[in-house]
Amino acid sequence: MYLVQPTHRYQLERDIENATSNNHFWLKERFKEVLESDKDASRKCDYLGYSILNLDAKVHLLEEEIKELRHLKEHLTHAKSLALEVGAELFGEYGINKLEGAGISSITVYQALHAPKLTITVNNEAALIKAGFVKEVVDIAAIKEAYESGQYKKLIEEHCTVTFEVKEEPKRLKINKRRSSNNHTSISIQEEMAS
Repeated sequence: MYLVQPTHRYQLERDIENATSNNHFWLKERFKEVLESDKDASRKCDYLGYSILNLDAKVHLLEEEIKELRHLKEHLTHAKSLALEVGAELFGEYGINKLEGAGISSITVYQALHAPKLTITVNNEAALIKAGFVKEVVDIAAIKEAYESGQYKKLIEEHCTVTFEVKEEPKRLKINKRRSSNNHTSISIQEEMAS
């Protein structure tokens, strides 16, 4: 089931959606088919680019739907809490402590909990710091900055374990959208590109 209503979908777009690390060779073959087709370079570019960029629109729609679902979850949680409070109030008015059912074992009224919550607002911070209520932590960002600039390098190496990790990112395609006044219109690419 799709949460996002599909618009015009290219076959390559579907193939990219199903791509995983385990089947990237298959995706590579799909790219080769497009690049080796008899279409001109601009149509190949558009087909490849739109097939990849259409996924951005889907990701954006999903992000919006996730926001809406979070809002709905908060609303439903609040509504349930309100219903439980209103129900308890009405049960109290009718003198009901427990209501038993056939499908639901029972509904029981719980008395309100009066748990104390401690809140402290500091009025004189300096006096409390002087009394020893202070917390000191090492500033890792400042240590990294000092090390990279060469300051305190010996001190840092004496008291820290310094390691360098080089994370090599694979080459990636960058799709550059054409800048024009009609940027919002899509160029229709025939499905024959996939064949």
